[in-house]
Amino acid sequence: MGKWGAVLAIAGTLLLGSNLPAQEGYKIIVNPANPITSVSKAQVSMFFLEKATWDDGQPVSAVDLPTTSPVREAFSRDVLNMPVSSVATRWRSVSSAGRGDPPPAMATDREVLAFVRLKPGAIGYLSASADTQGVKVISIGKADSVTSAPDVVEVGGAIPMPERILNVTPEYPLIAKSGHVEGDVDIEVIIGPAGTVEKAHVVRSVPMLDQSALNAVKRWKYKPTIINGAPVSVKTRVRVSFTL
Repeated sequence: MGKWGAVLAIAGTLLLGSNLPAQEGYKIIVNPANPITSVSKAQVSMFFLEKATWDDGQPVSAVDLPTTSPVREAFSRDVLNMPVSSVATRWRSVSSAGRGDPPPAMATDREVLAFVRLKPGAIGYLSASADTQGVKVISIGKADSVTSAPDVVEVGGAIPMPERILNVTPEYPLIAKSGHVEGDVDIEVIIGPAGTVEKAHVVRSVPMLDQSALNAVKRWKYKPTIINGAPVSVKTRVRVSFTL
């Protein structure tokens, strides 16, 4: 390679390298009517991985870039903590269970911009160098009150079922045994930051078995659920089965 060939090769390498951060960087945008200025990663993850609402009750309308976009891959790994392929797998599971559909994917930054500009509850992301006229760019960090992590989050989507580390088997009531009563008692529980069951109430009843099921569930313990580095309370349902 001659002198000028070497110079051109080095210049080309530097040029490509200087473009990479812009291609892989992203910025998060919302409709200009949205009062928020900052969000947490945990909140954005919830917006893009499950159904969600803003504090005023308006549905969140998340919008993605194509699955082949390096900007989407960077956003997915950084904010959702998983590659795009894993996001797609998660949404297939959610959709098949009838719990919602994935955000629409727009082909370009310009289409994402138009979507967010026109839809009051929208949130999306663009490449770092994209035009943001007509929308609001928000930061990831300490969330405003409208997007702060809720006191209790519901299991599902980005929030996994906590791992139970202490199981207490319910006593089979004698009156139920003598009457050959069997069945499943479903209980809605709130598991506190320390992993203890703080609240429990029956949502599917077998009257002779309910109290025994509640007594056992209230003594169960779980590994704490961590969001954004801090333990949180979670709400979910558990089932206690009684079989003779």
